[in-house]
Parts: sequence; structure tokens; C-alpha cells
Amino acid sequence: MKKCLVLLFILNVIPALSIAQQNGNVSINVTAVVGGLVETITIQTIDFQGIERDETIINIDPVTSPRAGKMIARGAPNSDFQIDYIRQRELTNTEGPGILIFNYQISGNTIDEQDTSELLDQEIRDLTFNNDGEYFIWIGGLVDVADVQPGRYEGEFTIEIEYI
Repeated sequence: MKKCLVLLFILNVIPALSIAQQNGNVSINVTAVVGGLVETITIQTIDFQGIERDETIINIDPVTSPRAGKMIARGAPNSDFQIDYIRQRELTNTEGPGILIFNYQISGNTIDEQDTSELLDQEIRDLTFNNDGEYFIWIGGLVDVADVQPGRYEGEFTIEIEYI
């Protein structure tokens, strides 16, 4: 039986990147559209608060950064599944010309411990929901903002969870 989970992420740089670099007002909002018996709960969105003005590359490590987004996927206890996601997404400026390339990274764990989570990179491998049917996911990424135009950037980020 194949079940998929689709997550849509919207990157908002409000109201302009130059302002975001001054006061750290950048956020990623998460919305989930779920088909089947997998449920997701968003605990925390990616936090860009307090990023230094002179940073041109922003890196939110999903394993070590307290700024990483956090979700819980709930499915059948002890069931095997795989996670796949598109690692690089183009985000479009909704207020004028310009794009951002956001390189997503996720890590996961059967227990609620970010620092022992495994980075889920290019290799698709078998994972298992814990005894309570939960799997914890942290979301981060890397973006170069050196030459970005001011504005609000939006795009989609998709995670697929497939029972095996």
C-alpha cells in the first residue's frame, strides 16, 4: 500500500531582504496536505530571527541548529517507510524580479532528540515509525542571499512519505 505525504513550504522575506537582514524577519510557514494514514504535526517553523546583517550564506543545520523547523509524522506503529524530497527549490520574488535557490536539508529520528537525528540526504533508505507510530523530522537548509533582490519569496517544498 502506497501512501504519500506532501508538504508545501513558503519562504517569506518580509517585506524585503534588506529589511530582513537588518531585523531578522524571515520565516518559513508549513502547510501539509496528507493522503492516507499519515498525519503530520508542525511543532516549529524554520527560524531566521537574529541572523547577522553581513551573512551572505544562511545555513540552518537540521541536526544541530535550534533554528531548524520540526515536524512529527505519525503513521502505523513500527511500519517501514521511505522519505524522499526535492533538495533544491527555486523561490520566486512575488513583488518583482528575482529568485532565491534554497537547498533544503532534513534529518530524522524515532525519538525526540534533534542532536542524534540522522541527516536524510540523497540516499533513499528504509526508515521505521517508532512504537507509538511517530517519526521526528527537522528541516533546515542553505541559501545564498548575497545578490538577492528585495521582496517576498515563495516556493514549494515537497516531502513524500511512502509505506514499503
